[in-house]
Amino acid sequence: MNRRDWNPLYLLRWDDHAGEHTLTGTSRDIHLEAPALHIRGESEEVWDIAVLDDEGTDVTGRFFDHLDNPAA
Repeated sequence: MNRRDWNPLYLLRWDDHAGEHTLTGTSRDIHLEAPALHIRGESEEVWDIAVLDDEGTDVTGRFFDHLDNPAA
């Protein structure tokens, strides 16, 4: 078993006025960045936030849905 089997990497990407930004990291890394990006997204400082798994599947909801609806 390799490291990616138990700790997969994700690609977090977003746009702002400076252009596109990306961050590759583990689930923990993405969860640490998500709240700050969410706040910036709410204030329209960033947009087109997405999280992709290593197969390119959009998994943004796993990291941001609870920020949109804290009661969920």
